[in-house]
Amino acid sequence: MRNKLFAVLSTIILFVSCTDSSIYRQSKQIAAEGWNKDSTVQFIAPIADTINEFDIYIHVRNTNDYPRQNLYLFVKTTSPHGNFIVDTINLLIADDYGQWTGRSISRIWENNFLFRKNVKFANSGKYKFDIQQGMRYDILNGISDVSIEIKNKNNE
Repeated sequence: MRNKLFAVLSTIILFVSCTDSSIYRQSKQIAAEGWNKDSTVQFIAPIADTINEFDIYIHVRNTNDYPRQNLYLFVKTTSPHGNFIVDTINLLIADDYGQWTGRSISRIWENNFLFRKNVKFANSGKYKFDIQQGMRYDILNGISDVSIEIKNKNNE
């Protein structure tokens, strides 16, 4: 029940906090049992603008149950024509003293990371973002959800 309430409140906060510069923002909840190393979180962003530049953000929410200071993610970005690139990124979600960074909502911490800056999409269509956890755990506990946000640089 608490997870459902949190998901509803998070969705409301997302809609209220989004500005006009966001052309896409989607959040996916991670299973309460943990994030399996073989599980992929997928986002499909419809892109029509091939002229302007965009920044792409990854938002991560973690609980106090998360066992590490950082989070490695594998991010596969696929264009409408099937071309893809895979990135390995290291996100620091706690400082050197073990204190969580980002904003706190009850016992959930949210961090926002710039994934790609000044992106010009070559083609219009649906871009796919597949995200997997890249930690050395078969099941990673403490990550509650992951989001992708694409912001238009010209409207900031």
